[in-house]
Amino acid sequence: MNNKQLTIENIGVVTITKNRQATRYKITIKPNGIINVTIPWLATFRNGEKFLSEHLQWIAQTKEKLSKRLGPPKLIQPGYLFATRNYQYKVGPADIAKLKIRYAENEKCIYFEYPNDQLIESDELQLQLKETIENVLRFDAKRYLPVRIAELAASLGYNFNKVTIKNNKTNWGSCSNRKNINLNLHLMRLNDKLIDYVIVHELVHTVIPNHGSTFKSTMLKHFPDTAEMECELKKTRTEIY
Repeated sequence: MNNKQLTIENIGVVTITKNRQATRYKITIKPNGIINVTIPWLATFRNGEKFLSEHLQWIAQTKEKLSKRLGPPKLIQPGYLFATRNYQYKVGPADIAKLKIRYAENEKCIYFEYPNDQLIESDELQLQLKETIENVLRFDAKRYLPVRIAELAASLGYNFNKVTIKNNKTNWGSCSNRKNINLNLHLMRLNDKLIDYVIVHELVHTVIPNHGSTFKSTMLKHFPDTAEMECELKKTRTEIY
């Protein structure tokens, strides 16, 4: 086991992770409030907890600053949520006892219906909705992305080992030195050309692991409008709300 989770009063859940590349102890706090403590591989979790305990005041102050800067958390609201290449995702109340998914194939729409006597602003329902929507989006992605990457790899002459679909927070995809490719399930919310652009980007990494001049020139051969593609990706959000 290379990670351990703790629940700290007034702080929340903290994950302590051992990292083979880490040479020092490090705390990161993400905008969504997730706290990670990274420790060297040979360090003990007890030492990690000691390091954490010494920085609880700093963590609390930093979380408060982030909260003030970002404002209240964004909530899922009734109505249209977003669209993927296959479906529109919509949320709304219904006369039901618990959260339900309803596919309307003729409308190309997926409805996430919740009991009409339950407040959508409640923490419990917000969490249920986000988890359920993410699971459906992952199912949608797993039906399309592995097929599409295989098609593009064959047509462009690239080889990869395996593909994994994840809910990435910081990137659209990644490629390991073993040619394992990780694709973000939120790719399904992009148009087909942008999806292909991200996939080809990772396929090129199976041959060129960096972003140097050779990589850039190769991407330009596949997508002469690379600059426009990158600009579009930077404007696209992946949050579910």
